[in-house]
Amino acid sequence: MMTSTVAGQEEAQLYEELQRAIEDVEEGEQRQIVLNRMIRQLRFAKWRKDRMSKVDAYCQRIKPATLWIILTTGALVPVLLFTMFIWVSLWVE
Repeated sequence: MMTSTVAGQEEAQLYEELQRAIEDVEEGEQRQIVLNRMIRQLRFAKWRKDRMSKVDAYCQRIKPATLWIILTTGALVPVLLFTMFIWVSLWVE
């Protein structure tokens, strides 16, 4: 997961890239296309940072026991569902 500092660094990198792109591109339609693309990327980075702040905070506080429970549950659910499918198909037969 990305922490808020990593998201901030990504946003700063996008601002620097936007500045370089503006300097490299001539005036006109091409410059407008580049600007629109970079603005979309910046908005997405900001949106992601806002949305993922709760998830990032939770991931920072998670304990190893909780992580093991989540992983074990995720691994056993497909086995359980497949077993239930077999039992139901044998029962219906």
